[in-house]
Amino acid sequence: MTQLTPVSSEGTVWTGGWNGSQWFISGWGTDPGPKGSNPYLYLYDGKTQAVAESLDQYESESSWHGGDVFAASYNGKEWLLTGMGSDILPSLLQPANHLAMATFNGTVFTDLSMLVPEQQDGILYANAWNGKYWLVGGGYQYRTVLFTFDGNRTVDLTSQIADAVTKLASVQAIAWNGKYWLIGGVGFLAEYDGENFVDLTSELNAALHVSSDESLVVNAIAWNGSSWMIGGGTPVAQLTPDRTWIASYGSDGLVDLSSMLPPYITQPNFANSSILTIGYADNSWIFGGYSNNHAILLSYRNGSMADISDLVRTTMSYVIWLGAGNTQLP
Repeated sequence: MTQLTPVSSEGTVWTGGWNGSQWFISGWGTDPGPKGSNPYLYLYDGKTQAVAESLDQYESESSWHGGDVFAASYNGKEWLLTGMGSDILPSLLQPANHLAMATFNGTVFTDLSMLVPEQQDGILYANAWNGKYWLVGGGYQYRTVLFTFDGNRTVDLTSQIADAVTKLASVQAIAWNGKYWLIGGVGFLAEYDGENFVDLTSELNAALHVSSDESLVVNAIAWNGSSWMIGGGTPVAQLTPDRTWIASYGSDGLVDLSSMLPPYITQPNFANSSILTIGYADNSWIFGGYSNNHAILLSYRNGSMADISDLVRTTMSYVIWLGAGNTQLP
């Protein structure tokens, strides 16, 4: 592991991404002085930090003050950042939590929160780029927001997915595999091919033997070129406890892999654990999350699970984001 030099304050890394030459890393932090908290922005090329500063460096970030960046993805020119702002939007008369969206090209930060079609008190937890547009989702608990953004305008898909998915709630994860989107959240899993939604919730529940009075939360979705890996548990920045689980999704359908998790994660107090993030590198799936207030980090390869939590347990209380790139670390 290589320790990066942090901004000198308290905070949380919620998200990041790789654009082929740089890592983008962000989340939330506490600024010294009267302005309080702001998201932090890092750009790291594997050797040096090109950017390491608070979002209050940018005049256009005012509505994000006190908020968080929860998701970031790159379209070849700029990052789309989504999350929650806690200051004043032109449509708000006073500071309030709201769905936040912006672009950042490494120099210029542009707040686009006024373009969010279903503005509410909530979080835009997820976004991903498919080569033509971003798919953005969020909400909070049992509220849902889903829309596309092509760099200029948004198209609201909230009512369309609500018509197709029986038990729809907050969108927590979105990923693209070159053909279709996989979308997951509080109590649901769905496919979207750009025109139609297909509800996969019942298939997921059947694969994981979910009882009629139980629902699963999807926190993380990742694609490795041939199959999906999906995981969940207690949702990010929410308090509703849920079963900790992982499953693959490919030519064999949805397959429950939760038995591969270390027993201390799933039994007996599974409600105090969660899978929060999934990545793929060097022919291995990597899972991050927490269990009993300690960070967990797991590697799954060729049907075998390795617990590598000792790499992070002494310095982190949870692993909420990890990614894979081809940079050569110093």
